[in-house]
Amino acid sequence: MNLRDHPYSAPGARAAQDLLDGIDGARTVLVATIDGFSLAVAQRQPLDADRLAALISSIGALGAAASRETGIGTPRCLVVESTQGRLVVRCVKAGMHELVVGVLTDTQALLGMVWAALAQCEKALLRA
Repeated sequence: MNLRDHPYSAPGARAAQDLLDGIDGARTVLVATIDGFSLAVAQRQPLDADRLAALISSIGALGAAASRETGIGTPRCLVVESTQGRLVVRCVKAGMHELVVGVLTDTQALLGMVWAALAQCEKALLRA
């Protein structure tokens, strides 16, 4: 299947743009398959979407492994906090498809607002 034909390519593009527009401090938003293929990206700064897709899917897999090993349930959000920003990854199961949504922010973005926006994004993807 061509990724442009993936059932979540168009909804992912809308969700990515909505997140970028709705989160103060967001730099890049990417929707990817669980196996690391970019479906949609919206960005204010140029980044290699394919590399970021591989990275956020790996972070999602690490969260799944940690959750499984510790018995804490299904992972939802994972955060990488660094000196110049954050990368927040949300794991989304939409029907038969597992997706990851990554939001790269500056340090001024409010983490609670990012989490809330990602929860709304997940609901939108589930309705798609």
